[in-house]
This record gives sequence, C-alpha cells and structure tokens, in this order.
Amino acid sequence: MKIRQCIKKIAFLCLVAGLLISGILGMGVSAQKKKTVISSKKLILSVGQKKKLKVKKKNKTVKWSSGNKKVATVNSKGIVCGKKTGKTTVTAIVQMKKYVWKVTVKDVKKPAEAVTQKPVIPEPSPAVPTATATAAPIPSQTVTLSPEQEWEIGKTSGTKEAFQQYFNPDMKQYTGKKQGVPLGNFEEMTYPSEIVGAEREAYVYLPPEYDSSKKYPVLYLLHGIGCDRGQWRYMYLNDILSNMIYTGELQPVVAVIPSIVPKDGLNKDTFSAENIEAFTKFEKEFIQDLEPYVLANYGVSSKREDTGVCGLSMGGMEALRLGFAIKDHFNYIGSFSAAPTLDTGILTLDGWKTKPQTVLLCTGDADGTVGSNPQDYHEKLVKNNVDHIWYLYPKGKHDEKVWKNGLVNFLKRSYK
Repeated sequence: MKIRQCIKKIAFLCLVAGLLISGILGMGVSAQKKKTVISSKKLILSVGQKKKLKVKKKNKTVKWSSGNKKVATVNSKGIVCGKKTGKTTVTAIVQMKKYVWKVTVKDVKKPAEAVTQKPVIPEPSPAVPTATATAAPIPSQTVTLSPEQEWEIGKTSGTKEAFQQYFNPDMKQYTGKKQGVPLGNFEEMTYPSEIVGAEREAYVYLPPEYDSSKKYPVLYLLHGIGCDRGQWRYMYLNDILSNMIYTGELQPVVAVIPSIVPKDGLNKDTFSAENIEAFTKFEKEFIQDLEPYVLANYGVSSKREDTGVCGLSMGGMEALRLGFAIKDHFNYIGSFSAAPTLDTGILTLDGWKTKPQTVLLCTGDADGTVGSNPQDYHEKLVKNNVDHIWYLYPKGKHDEKVWKNGLVNFLKRSYK
C-alpha cells in the first residue's frame, strides 16, 4: 500500500511539474509571437525582377520606401522591383520602428548569386506588371493598390465613392507631431521686388538635415486673398511635410510661401482693388524677382522636373495661372478651392514640350464661396485633353480641412 501511495504521489508530482513546464513554455511561445518578425535583411535580384519583403506584424500599418528609386522601387505591399544595376536600401516603418534591407540589383544577363536567406514571398503573390520580358512572373491575384498606384493622372471623378477610396487619408497621420520624427525649420526671407517696387516677404521651409550644397526639389505654396504667408505655415505645414518625408511618401523638398499681399499688410476690404492687383502682378514678380532670389540663396534645383506650385482659394487660381501661363516651367500643379477671375483660355498644353507630371484640382462640394469655379476649370481641362486628377470633398466647405486634404493628396502623387 505504501508503495502504491508513493507511486501515486510521484505520478501526481510529475503531472504538476509537466503542467508548469508546458505553461512556462507556452508563455515563452506566446511572448515570442508578439515579436516583430521580418524576412531576410539582404536581397539580391536582377533588373526587372520582383520579390516581396514582409514584416510580420499583425494588424499594423507598414510604410515602405526605397533609398534610391533609380536602382530599386518598392510599393505599399513590400514588392521590390529591380530597375538598374547597383545597391540601395529598402526601409519599412512599423509603429515608428525602422527595418532596413540591403538590396543588390544585378544585370539580368548575369546569373544571380545564391541568396543565403530567401525573403518571404506570399502564396500567391499579387500580380505586378513588368517592363522586362525576362523578369520572373508573379501569380495573378486581385489586390487593393495604394492611391498613388490606383488613381493616376488621366482619371477624373467627382463621386463620393472615389473620394472615400482614393482621397481620404487619415489626416492625423500627417498633421500630428510624432515622437521620433524630426521637423524641418522655417526661415523668414525678404527679397527685393522691382515689379512691386518694395521689399517682399516669404517663409521658407527647410527639410530636416538641410544641406545648402545640395539641390532640393522646390514647392511654391500660395495663400488666399484674405491672408498672407502665414496661412499655410499655421495649417500644420511643418508637420505635414516632415511626416511625409520621414515615412518616404515625399522626398525632401524646400517649400517657399510668399506673401502676395503688400508688405504692410492687407487692405481691410478683402476684395479691394489693391489686394486683387497684388495677385494680378504676381506672375511677373515670380519670374523676375522671387524665383531668381530663391535659386541664388537656397540649395534648390532649377530643373522643371523638380519644380511645383500649389495654392488655395485665390492662391489656387494663381497656381493654375502660373502653372499654365509659364509653359514648361512646373512639373507639379495643385489647385484647391480655386477662386474665379482666371482666364480659362490658358488651361491647355498647346505649345508645351513636356506635359506636367501631376495636375490636381479639388474643392468641397458645399463650398459657397467659390461655387462652381473649380469644376469649371476641371471641365475646361477635360475639353482641352489635359491629363489631370479631379475630386470633390464631400460636405467640404471653403476651409482648411479641404485644403490640407488637397495638399496631402497632391504631394502623395508628386515629386516621384
């Protein structure tokens, strides 16, 4: 009896010990599952070949970017495409943490070196069209593409469905200050204007780690008739630009926000002849005074493909005037809630050598200030066969909610 009791006690203790051990192991496995698992940190592929990288983080947004898009590109699904021989990096950002892959692209004619650790490729992978016949095919599958991929130049729509699907980003991701994201700096700039006959003022946004010896793309932002250079700055412009640069949605740019109104301030009558005349003269002032001063004093590119202009309200009208009146000068043109008074005869690409990469117009469908003017401009562009993007902001009025949304959508499709 004593022996049986002893055996029972031993069996019971073994059972308890087993349960404890399995519980501890289970906790370890559970904890391990919570860790972020990424595919190999090195990737070798041929020109034209595509492979998918994966960050296994359940229900978390992953933002992808390439260090050199001329060597390799990466889309929102983590699919990397070799463009030309060379080396670069691909970065994934998950919950403010960066994961970097070293990417080597080899000539398609040369046999690819063996990869010691294969990147994770989903089964099946989404279909990605390739420009090279020798590229490895990826199985076809219906996928949801990013706005930059799905809604490109040449598509126009004013439907609420289009807005919700393609033009409604979470603005908190852009306008809020995020821990670990470096902000750019604003400088005050004054420049002499022969056209106006007085000193003029502007703010200049310089991206994080700005280096004056480099040549950055440049964006000119134009304010409305009732405001001055401060309008854009105080609509979270630093946060928007800096967050988009950090996540790789926008390459580092220099942004110039001039005061189109007289230096001593606005005429109290918003639509006074003085204030309207300031916008009328601005085209000449931009060409002769503002842009030459910026090129001479800041590290910005003078190339057409690196130059953009956008604006809101009266500035949205002026952005269209500058963008189309000065032929072959701007590669990116954005107009948000554009005001009337524009001569629509200029909204054509006749006489252009190279068409702009991005032309985007938007307005709120409840805007009682500018009414149907933005849609009239859109219809004129359609009539003149000018490729552009057009959308309506549902229940949007003449306010900054529409304009910040327009700016983000414009930048997401520009400076690529």
